[in-house]
Amino acid sequence: MIETAYIHIPFCSYKCDFCDFAAFAGLNHREGEYFEALSQEIKERLTNTQESVKLSSIYFGGGTPGMVAPHYIKAILDQIASRVELSSDLEICLEATPHSVSKQKLDQWKALGVSRLSVGIESFHEDELRSIGRDHSRQEALRGLELALTSEIPVVSIDFMYGLPTQTLESWQATLDEAIALSQRYPALKHISAYGLQLAENSPLYGRFPRDSDSYPDEELFAAMMFLLIDKLRQAGFVHYEVSNFAKEGFQCRHNSTYWKNRPYLAFGVGAHRYVDGVRSANWRSFNRYIRGFMENEFVEEIDRETEIKEAVMLGLRMRAGIDLAAFSSLYGYRLEESRHQEIERLCEAGYLSIENGRLAITDKGLPISNSIIVALI
Repeated sequence: MIETAYIHIPFCSYKCDFCDFAAFAGLNHREGEYFEALSQEIKERLTNTQESVKLSSIYFGGGTPGMVAPHYIKAILDQIASRVELSSDLEICLEATPHSVSKQKLDQWKALGVSRLSVGIESFHEDELRSIGRDHSRQEALRGLELALTSEIPVVSIDFMYGLPTQTLESWQATLDEAIALSQRYPALKHISAYGLQLAENSPLYGRFPRDSDSYPDEELFAAMMFLLIDKLRQAGFVHYEVSNFAKEGFQCRHNSTYWKNRPYLAFGVGAHRYVDGVRSANWRSFNRYIRGFMENEFVEEIDRETEIKEAVMLGLRMRAGIDLAAFSSLYGYRLEESRHQEIERLCEAGYLSIENGRLAITDKGLPISNSIIVALI
């Protein structure tokens, strides 16, 4: 059963220097053309899928979905609703930048059923925002957040980044303290995501801050930023449920949890990746190529059992609750604790992994090297 659909909206006011997504600035005049192709893709893919579908989550990501006229969002929701069954407690999440938020749009989004808004802040410091090429200011961030947090949309999530050029442990602490103060003032702030900066090989950010620049935090400082994040948000009542995600109890992101649990999901739009009928596939990242051939795939991979197991380990260990070993064995016919006994024993003795109540999980100590731990187990 497929329960999640992702809709990619590629339009942006500015392409941030760290961004490696299919996002495009200066193409707003082609919104109508894009949404026509997107609507047709949804129609055809939903007609062709062999799996049963009952959606409990629809996620508009980007790009900046908050930039586009709300009537386009409505048209997509109507197209989906006409094709598949929707859960009575459907969660609709929409990403926005703080300067794309307005009172009028918030009211329109709420009327469309948007129940969760994800606002990309990244930092509350002007110099850090400039360092990564973000095109909003601190004041715009605070203004957009206040509008969102006082609207009728019940759940607001904010995104941050750490490990930024010019960022210090003190400035990161100030950003976290400000976010926590907002959560205490505004009950709607129920979710915070914080991602360590990871740059693509040819990231534009390297043009101003080369790969070996002293402006980037070193490994020790990066780890200190991660531990500060975890401690601060836990103390503020947020549950650390995934490596980079924190939520008030009961408000974990339903959409992203589908990925981490290795379940199938639909995805539509330029560059969108989906996992349907045992196949991972992705649309063209080129805007023009997608418009010309929205049903074509740039990438297709049939997931065999071995790959499925490896992905389940990789994704499951991103969840702080870890992997239920008995359920894993029942689902995949693979006893991870036996097949990787030596590696697991070594990592547990070092304090990087733990097994408690039948669950294998990465410890706080292991988080900074989580990628290496996962590689050792797959």
